[in-house]
Amino acid sequence: MSRPNDAKNKRMQVMLENAAMYSDVEFHVGSEGESFFGLKAIYARASEVFSKMFFEGGFREQHEVTPRVVVEITDIAPASFQQLHRWVYDMDVTLVSDTVFGVLDAARKYMVEDLELTCRRWIAAEARTAEGAISLFTAAVTGKWQVWSQGLLARVESFGAAGLLSAPQAYRMLPKEAFISLLGSEDFAVTREEDVFLAAQAWCAAAADRGEDSTTAWEGIQQAKVIHFNLLEPRFFAEQVVVPGLLSQEKSLEVFVARDLGSGSSRTASLMARLQLILRDAVAEDAASFIEPLIEFRHEADYPRVLAHCLVQKALADHEHISEWASIWIELWGALRAAGLRDECVRATVDYCQNLFEEDPPSEGLVGVWTCPSDTLGLVRVLCKLNEFRKLAVLPLVKVLEALVRKAEDSAPQGGAACDPIAAARELAPHLEKVRARHGHMAALHSLTNLQQRLESAAAQL
Repeated sequence: MSRPNDAKNKRMQVMLENAAMYSDVEFHVGSEGESFFGLKAIYARASEVFSKMFFEGGFREQHEVTPRVVVEITDIAPASFQQLHRWVYDMDVTLVSDTVFGVLDAARKYMVEDLELTCRRWIAAEARTAEGAISLFTAAVTGKWQVWSQGLLARVESFGAAGLLSAPQAYRMLPKEAFISLLGSEDFAVTREEDVFLAAQAWCAAAADRGEDSTTAWEGIQQAKVIHFNLLEPRFFAEQVVVPGLLSQEKSLEVFVARDLGSGSSRTASLMARLQLILRDAVAEDAASFIEPLIEFRHEADYPRVLAHCLVQKALADHEHISEWASIWIELWGALRAAGLRDECVRATVDYCQNLFEEDPPSEGLVGVWTCPSDTLGLVRVLCKLNEFRKLAVLPLVKVLEALVRKAEDSAPQGGAACDPIAAARELAPHLEKVRARHGHMAALHSLTNLQQRLESAAAQL
């Protein structure tokens, strides 16, 4: 992540490169106490925690009488602290999946709010692709960042087996328990069992990178029964499993017999996983190809709510084509009229969209609305389209604008919010202006001018 490269930046770079000469504080970081030299004043400028540590009473560091204060930091890895160190000196930082959670944790611990914001935005952007989400999930699991890994799990499950297969390097370090749990999840999207097998094979092949034995890794996969061998295409099973001897002759024979008798195991998939599979590779220009498959599941429990979730998340992932996706929803809802589900599915979709904005986001959230700028902007576009199609009234849109403005105002002192509420609000406000121009006096729009003024005031603080 780059920062402005002006004269001030160059002076700070000189100070960073000669930190040992100019320093009055030395940080001993990590289990081996790697040294980082700095100036207390520069650290205090970037963090209230450091300011109190070095310049207010009650902190041990404030009473040090040695020429250079020594601060021990054992719970942050040197690679992560290095990025915090560079950020404090206004230098560019390098964010990668393997260390970003350590940088984020350091930024939160020392209340370096602009660095935390940068980390969150980088994570949200990376997690929009299968490789990015899987790499981040793997890093969170291996680093024992349980809160962060849970925040990414649903995104990884939605990419499914095909997502794993497309990015084998991204999950090679994933621990056994997490990998097996992922493959066995009912929400893990699987189109072809062959994809599951090939993903597991790639993971086993990387066992040495994890300090494990590949044979032991494969035995663990077999014991967990996360591959349904009877669902593999017969020729694929013979060539990829039987011939290499990955299963014993007895086990291979059992698979052949079970397939012939139709008595083999089946993969249990949630309605969420099945609908996501239909939509995963769908493109807005080819609506006819996936509307009928979506309707086939209409008799399943909780269909309207789950369909709403999948439709909205697909649109957010492709937010540049919101208009096309919203038009497809109208067509889909029309097709559901015969089943008596049109109104229920419309209501479920509208409610889902509104709830995304109205519900408080999880404090540890990494993806989605209120976290990812693209998702926040995308949902605003969805709501505007629903309003155009007369599926959503004006008042809920005004409430969304109010929420965005409050978020912008509350986050302005910290340099903004991860979701970039100002950009989203600036797209929503003109839509409401058009509504007001068309319909004249509307009670719901009385506060629009005031909200626009507050929005620009918040933007001016950044």
